[in-house]
Amino acid sequence: MRASPIRRKGAASFEDLKPACQVLILHEDFSAYSRAVEVCRRVMERFANELDFDIKCWNFIELADPNCARHAAKTAGGADIILLSMSTTRVPMELDRWLDFSLASRFRTEGVLTLVLSAYDNPPPDLEKLSLRLEQLAGRLHLDFILLRAGDDSAIINVLPAALAPQESRE
Repeated sequence: MRASPIRRKGAASFEDLKPACQVLILHEDFSAYSRAVEVCRRVMERFANELDFDIKCWNFIELADPNCARHAAKTAGGADIILLSMSTTRVPMELDRWLDFSLASRFRTEGVLTLVLSAYDNPPPDLEKLSLRLEQLAGRLHLDFILLRAGDDSAIINVLPAALAPQESRE
């Protein structure tokens, strides 16, 4: 696990620093962003004593810009958690291209790919197709895949301790 190179105020030594959990949020719109931030907030509350968090966010539309897409891809390369937050199961063209291009260059081999969807009574059309695509992508990248409905983050909280364990304890 990586420790932040910046010394926290009041820390006696670098050994006192908590590992940093890198989070990438890719969101469809403001409501999807709000849902992803709420998931992050609950995860941060649960792991506040063990981890520091570094969160970066991009809107799907921003991924059409080559500079934003490149920066988001670099962030995804080392992210512990990648949250895709959507209101629908239709994958926008910008995200579709970005997923195929950017996650192929991922260098970190542990973590979680999470799809955060709006709360729904009946499964939305194409949910199974989207979930299968993301699950296969996660498998190729050695990531756990979690599908979350808005307000239900228990699955990610249960998976994170194993996915974020220090590298030496997993070998």
